[in-house]
Amino acid sequence: MDNKNPLNLIVNNQLISYFEDGDLSSPVVVLLHGWGADSQSFAQFASALKPNFRVIRLDLPGFGASQLPPSDWHVTDYAHILQSFLTKLEITEIRAVIGHSFGGRIAIKAIGSGLVSPSRLILMGSAGVKHSNSLRNHAFKAVAKLGKAATSLPGLASVQKNLRRRLYRAAGSTDYLDAGPMRQVFVSTIGEDLQADASRISVTTLLIWGEQDTETPVADGRLLAAIIPHAKFEIVPAAGHFVYLDASDVVLALAKKFLS
Repeated sequence: MDNKNPLNLIVNNQLISYFEDGDLSSPVVVLLHGWGADSQSFAQFASALKPNFRVIRLDLPGFGASQLPPSDWHVTDYAHILQSFLTKLEITEIRAVIGHSFGGRIAIKAIGSGLVSPSRLILMGSAGVKHSNSLRNHAFKAVAKLGKAATSLPGLASVQKNLRRRLYRAAGSTDYLDAGPMRQVFVSTIGEDLQADASRISVTTLLIWGEQDTETPVADGRLLAAIIPHAKFEIVPAAGHFVYLDASDVVLALAKKFLS
């Protein structure tokens, strides 16, 4: 089965858009994209895996063609919708879940909570380690406060959006501004530390990190690899946060070897 056009499924009253590639009788691999991306970011990855796997890649709620969450969702809500989505497709056995960034965060919660039980897990530049006291977070809060004050001054209404974006960029993140109607979901999900969930993951896990990842630093990957009982950690030289796009051949080779 190769679908060039997305399929749609109603799950818990939510419209979920997704793609399926490969033979229906093959072992299932589920791909979870990062924040601000969608299932299309995994198109090349899915194409490379489909000769040996049934590859399912969905647009997480609020991204791509899937509906927005009906309320202020947390990571647990995404983990539950993933479980319900797979149940609706009558998938009982999963060879692997592969999550990038925000998708990795959902995978850690879903698997650590026992909601989804794959044989293996691949995390790529995964989020989930909270840095509440980091310099970046302090800078983010400082420019947010400064931005609110500056943009409330008389005569600045016409440049408010551009000024606020500049201030957030100075703190190293424009994700909050770009989130639009997903802003509260963004705040709710990035505020949760998932190290306890990671410690409960019992499946064999491969962590792949870009050496130059500035969104989820290599130190986060090392920490998760130390917490997850059966984990192997791989660093890909000269690659950034989107390691599977920056060094696709290297990452695919690592993934295929691990999945086989």
